[in-house]
Amino acid sequence: MPRQVVSVEEVNHPRYSHRVRFPGDGGKTISKWFTNKTAANAEAKTRRKEVGREGLVFGVLGEAEKGAVEFWRGFVADVSDTPPPPLLAILQEYAETWKANRSSVTVSAAVDAYEVAKTAEGLRPMSLQALRTRCSRFVKDYGSRPVSSITTAEVSDWILSLEATRSRATGKAGSKPPKTKQAPQVGLVAKRNHRLALSGLFNFAKSRGWVKENPVTDAARPKPPKTRPGILRPSEVTRFLAALEEHAPALVPFWSARIFAGIREQEALRMDWSMIDLKAGEIRLPDTVTKTGHPRTVKMEGSLAAFLTPHARPDGGIVTASAMKRRYHLAKAHRALQAEDAEREEAGEEVRPFPVPMPANAARHSFATFHLLAFRHAGETALQLGHGGSPELLHRHYKGMATEAEAVAFWKITPAAAPENVVAIKSAGTSAAKPKAMTRKKAKA
Repeated sequence: MPRQVVSVEEVNHPRYSHRVRFPGDGGKTISKWFTNKTAANAEAKTRRKEVGREGLVFGVLGEAEKGAVEFWRGFVADVSDTPPPPLLAILQEYAETWKANRSSVTVSAAVDAYEVAKTAEGLRPMSLQALRTRCSRFVKDYGSRPVSSITTAEVSDWILSLEATRSRATGKAGSKPPKTKQAPQVGLVAKRNHRLALSGLFNFAKSRGWVKENPVTDAARPKPPKTRPGILRPSEVTRFLAALEEHAPALVPFWSARIFAGIREQEALRMDWSMIDLKAGEIRLPDTVTKTGHPRTVKMEGSLAAFLTPHARPDGGIVTASAMKRRYHLAKAHRALQAEDAEREEAGEEVRPFPVPMPANAARHSFATFHLLAFRHAGETALQLGHGGSPELLHRHYKGMATEAEAVAFWKITPAAAPENVVAIKSAGTSAAKPKAMTRKKAKA
């Protein structure tokens, strides 16, 4: 039991029979001695009244604490028109924040721990890289701060003020814009993705007890406008693949698989030639390759087989793992297309320039558009794409994006020139029928 503020005690003393103890200035305890119990009780009653008038807190507070209370009373008097929250509530909130900060870690340490946890959970390398890239930008600005000190307002301001790190003019990461111009803002989609990465980070921090609440929950929510997917028209696909054949043949299998089978970019990067069965006309993607983690079998149409056959190998990746090499070779093909457009314009021809850069995910969107239009089976198209949602999603996104004539032309696309060791493909009919795959000639004895 806690000691009473004012107490009456019976003592063994040669002159006094009772003692009264009560708080004095500076938190000291004062004792008064009495020869009888009645006088002691009377003194205790008086002291208890004094403590009641002055308040228990003032009976035990030091000078600094008394000064704080005096300041608070003056503050309340100055803002009497808009009373602040009760002092107790303010102190309780501050105590929670202080304890959280005391047991928290820095933003930089939280991001490191988050990355380790996600790696242990089996997050795919490319997804892990995306998470690392987005969180590292936040670390650059707030890395030394306790993660529990980050406010919702700071998160909102950071998301909405994100600037591009890549120059559109040069395409080089980290390049700075001209001094006379402000750095370009990143798009709403990128801002939304950064917000999602931060939300995951702070949810992780909350699970570790480093923050009380996730400050991203009520932060700004960028809302990208709803736009229809960008696709490549058959004439553009033909020109693009022809440019790759001439200037970047190593990229032909990679891009043809994406265009004619709808394989996602990251899936194509993980693909191996052993997954491609030209004889059966199938691509078998294991769970280690697909985005969803479920194996998928993709049926090859004749156009895809025609582009893959000249490059086929027993095993090995279908494209280099070096992103720098891929960008370099793709840029060569794009420059060739742009030079061709410029030459035709100078000749006075009406030119529809090839889109550089190409629309995001144009290869996969083109496949979905023309497969749905040509074969008119949303369920089959969804299976090819590896969609887990309703086939109605395909109609909503891809219906009306092109014409039947364009679908026919798309599935008639064949290599611009057959290599010497490849038998030329017969022209496809007027329907969306699949062209037959090329076969290698038998080696001469």
